[in-house]
Amino acid sequence: MSVGILLLAAGESVRYRAACGRHKLLEPVEGEAMLARCYRIAMQSGLPVAIVLRPEPLALRNCVAGAQQIVLPSAGIGNSVAAGVQATSHWDGWLIMLADMPWLQPETLLQVAQALKQHKQVRTCWQGMPGHPVGFSRDCYPQLAALSGETAARDLLKQSGVYLLTTQDAGTVQDIDLPAMWLNKES
Repeated sequence: MSVGILLLAAGESVRYRAACGRHKLLEPVEGEAMLARCYRIAMQSGLPVAIVLRPEPLALRNCVAGAQQIVLPSAGIGNSVAAGVQATSHWDGWLIMLADMPWLQPETLLQVAQALKQHKQVRTCWQGMPGHPVGFSRDCYPQLAALSGETAARDLLKQSGVYLLTTQDAGTVQDIDLPAMWLNKES
């Protein structure tokens, strides 16, 4: 069973940029751009990885040079998931990983991929809180490929149910949306 990771990086970082003028995925995390770090984490899992990006800024595309890049002027997370799934239609399953979660552990990605062998949909859960990545089997392809706009796959999870995979990885629920959120994450 070939399961791969779709690393979603096509957001415009609107709230973050409004607060400080910078794109959050270019912010340094322990010496590397957040996007580069998330890509490295995904690659460390050993699973295939494809990154969904916007055409601009070029700095994002350059910090993951050599990666399989799916470039589109995304109208929302639904479009990003659909484009990624369509471009990797040869995969048997997809892990949706967000590019603003730089503390996720590679082992967690492998656990979700493993759980997809028995479940149609898998979502990580840390201390009772649902997190990412979220995994979908081949059975979900038609629905994932049809997503658009800001319609995320969470609606699909509500319709069909999901297996909650309990994890010890706090990185599954730690993301960065605003500069002030760094204060809570660096301890």
